Amino acid sequence: MSIEISTVFCGGNAKDVSFDGKTVKFHPDIRDTEGDWFYWALEVKGAGGMTLSFDMSPKSYVGYFGAAVSRDLHSWKWSDTANADRTGFTYTFAPDENDVFFAHDMLYHPSDFYSFAEKHGLSVSILCTDRKGTPVPYLEIGHGSRVILLTARHHCCESTGNYEMEGIIDEYMKNPLPDSRLVAIPFIDADGVVAGDQGKNRFPHDHNRDYIDGIYPAVRAVRSIMGQGHTLAVFDLHSPWHLSGRNDKVFIVRNGTSDIEDFRLMGRCFESEITPDAMRYRTSDDIDPGVEWNVSGSQRLACGSWCGTFPGVDLSFSLETTYFGDKDDVVSQAKMVETGRCFWRGYLRYRAEKGLT
Repeated sequence: MSIEISTVFCGGNAKDVSFDGKTVKFHPDIRDTEGDWFYWALEVKGAGGMTLSFDMSPKSYVGYFGAAVSRDLHSWKWSDTANADRTGFTYTFAPDENDVFFAHDMLYHPSDFYSFAEKHGLSVSILCTDRKGTPVPYLEIGHGSRVILLTARHHCCESTGNYEMEGIIDEYMKNPLPDSRLVAIPFIDADGVVAGDQGKNRFPHDHNRDYIDGIYPAVRAVRSIMGQGHTLAVFDLHSPWHLSGRNDKVFIVRNGTSDIEDFRLMGRCFESEITPDAMRYRTSDDIDPGVEWNVSGSQRLACGSWCGTFPGVDLSFSLETTYFGDKDDVVSQAKMVETGRCFWRGYLRYRAEKGLT
């Protein structure tokens, strides 16, 4: 069987692909991005029993634990074979591994969301259709006049938030907030998720900088939900930069739409609910307004800040979840889902401590 290297699958992304029999060379395809970014994903067929090297030098866009590896685009593990400079990795294919996916991180696709909904007996609806015709699915769970809004994939490469969204939904179903319903939109940039775009800093602006212009259908739909005036909280789920420093953590992006003490209380409540099976979270890792990139000029157009300006919204912010973690706290699909469960319990504790009904 000859070896085939492909990006023709949901989320596929690579360019300049070549293969000399031993090494696959490629680079991330940043397409309509202003500047650089790091997302990539490719498929290798016909390499059963072989050991191959993967090289994207000079870019160091492999994580601490190597590539994310999957046979089916649903279950993921780390290869644990990153080069010392993280410009590539190696992989030894089992004899029966003749179709394997490799990616920057643990991907999450619309089929995962539909499978999750079916498992939980939930009916997926279509919020709108994206600009290239991709359906934008969503779930509405519970009954009541008040809304808790969850969003993810404003930057389409940022898959970690979808796993946390699963955890939040799962915990909400066990511990709902009275007189409220949960509205979960997992793929704001649905076109980009399917096409394998990375989406951050997309020209002329990405989805998370679209809350004034409203050029993207899903953003317009979120604006419509907010305009109905019943939203209590908005949690926008993201992944940060590739790695290092704060990017190896789970953290809340505090903005100027709530009292800083409310953010600190939410952080303490979230931290108190973290279990050993979740990603580590410490409120001390949260980023304050005006620190590093969290400045009002760039953030005011973002979902978390924009939604927080509406009357009746008690909390609205971005929650960032590391792609990899660190050697003492390695990302896995199960740990990200459990982090979402902990987050919802933390939010309920926050409301209780504030005396909110």
